[in-house]
Amino acid sequence: MSLPMRGEHPGTAGAERVRWQSWEPAAFAQAQAEGKPVLLSIGAVWCHWCHVMDQTSYADPQVVRLVNGSFIAIRADTEHRPDINARYNVGGWPTTAFLTGHGGFIGGATYLPPDQLLAMLMEVRRAYQEHRPQLYDKAQDLQRQRQERASRVAAGPAVTAALVDRIARSVAGAYDPVHGGFGEEPKFPAAPVLQFLLHRFRTTGEAFYQVMVEKTLERMARAAICDPVEGGFFRHCAGGDWSEPQLEKLLEDNLGMARVYLDAALLLGREDFRRTAERTIQFLLEHLWDEHMPGFRGSQGAHSDYFGLPMAARRGQDAPPPDPCSYTHWNAQAVSLLLEASWKLPSPGLSALALQLLESVDDVARRGRLAHVRPSAQAAQGPELLADFAGLLNALMDAYYHTAQDQYLERAKAFAAGLLERFDDPERGGFFDVPRDSEAVGYLRVREKPLPENAAAAQGLLKLHHAAPEARYREAAQRALSAFVESYREHGEFAAGYAMAVEALLEKPIEVTVEGRLEDPSTWAMLQAASRLPCPHLVTRIAAPTGAAGAARAHVCLDTVCLPPVGDPASLAALVAGIAAPTDSPFQNLGNIGNILGRVPGL
Repeated sequence: MSLPMRGEHPGTAGAERVRWQSWEPAAFAQAQAEGKPVLLSIGAVWCHWCHVMDQTSYADPQVVRLVNGSFIAIRADTEHRPDINARYNVGGWPTTAFLTGHGGFIGGATYLPPDQLLAMLMEVRRAYQEHRPQLYDKAQDLQRQRQERASRVAAGPAVTAALVDRIARSVAGAYDPVHGGFGEEPKFPAAPVLQFLLHRFRTTGEAFYQVMVEKTLERMARAAICDPVEGGFFRHCAGGDWSEPQLEKLLEDNLGMARVYLDAALLLGREDFRRTAERTIQFLLEHLWDEHMPGFRGSQGAHSDYFGLPMAARRGQDAPPPDPCSYTHWNAQAVSLLLEASWKLPSPGLSALALQLLESVDDVARRGRLAHVRPSAQAAQGPELLADFAGLLNALMDAYYHTAQDQYLERAKAFAAGLLERFDDPERGGFFDVPRDSEAVGYLRVREKPLPENAAAAQGLLKLHHAAPEARYREAAQRALSAFVESYREHGEFAAGYAMAVEALLEKPIEVTVEGRLEDPSTWAMLQAASRLPCPHLVTRIAAPTGAAGAARAHVCLDTVCLPPVGDPASLAALVAGIAAPTDSPFQNLGNIGNILGRVPGL
């Protein structure tokens, strides 16, 4: 199956082009039969240098003749096939990798101008002709090493709260005190890291967490990484001071940043952060939402001329086109964001949109297979992915908590069953990123356990266990988190999501349901108070008032025990502080509850 080029050189109309194939066993069988190496190009529709390489290097007549004559050329889009990208990316996009006919790795680079690409092609062709046995031996050694590394991810060590503290120290060590953010150039938004810092500030009250979050969010909102005209955040900046932005906007980044600014606005009382969140969500709705699918497109491509224009001039120009495709895991994340934003902004209409999107994504799964890519023309390509199952499980549970409708809980149970059946490693713990495939080629034969997806799957299973307490859900989550106790340090500050999943495992969930109308100021005040509670495992939801309308009330539950409702924010804080006090069990005797209630005003 041929894949279209990402772009065409204006002078190549009618000229011979590289004969790209998709990643399929047949392409590798052809490479073996013809004794040719494989040229693997990994790119993305949003990737500027991928387009440049298509329009120059892969349009060069000498390159085209050499590739078509001496190589089997395979193209993979990183968003369509994240499993391939995770195994063969050599440091960025475009990736230019050379493989054996069995998918073993020979070597590679990123962007190559025509002369450098031509030289590398000639060198690989010569080596493949003269030293093929040695290349195969080296490729097999590399694959064995990869399998050995993957096999080290195994359950055993206990999951303890000390892990969370160590990861927090790692984040602090990566923090840039001058410009905010983490690490040196290039600077990325790193939304999961910021979300973890907000979590730590809420649960510990330590001021240095607040400083790191506020400085980073303030700098980003004012810097070139944030589009001042249409909203949204660019993918990263080349400069450590948030300058020289790379001018593409990815759905995943903007979902994460919208959530961070939303939560920071509530927790820190920052109206400017709320406005930034609102503008980011507006960007998503105006530029990436496709009402016909319905769903969010994966990205908006880079276009320096357009993004350099002022607002008035932009209105007369066509915006850079979005990715023509939609991706399941990111749209599942969008469901969760929109449900939260419906009450955190507040903007109640976003709730209906979120549930419409959830129905659209879930409808694909109901037909028998959870496709990673939409529209349906792309759905048959690639395996089912752990990231999609984990994302949709979390979205379904968030919809259940938001609506209290059992249909979402039942679908979540079905997805959990599918997740455990396809991806769980019940003997060694953790979840593989892809199901078992007897026809897998090369590194895809090595089923790997990525930390972010494992943390997300564990979070979803723990949410489900809270609502439907079956032991298998919690046990699978615990095995998965235990499997990374020895290896999470390799991820540095990017183990932040894992730390939050660990706390969700170790801490008893405290559920706060605010009963009231969003337009009522007392409801908003109670929601703000609930969002600031220092509980490591906090579930906050809103419910329509029952009976005669009145001031908002909050209902607090710990495990299966629920306390009488409270009617003001101070009472809520006092009640939760009492039941969350560190004891062997906050309900070890009824006298303890009586003492707590006696200290709460109005009870």
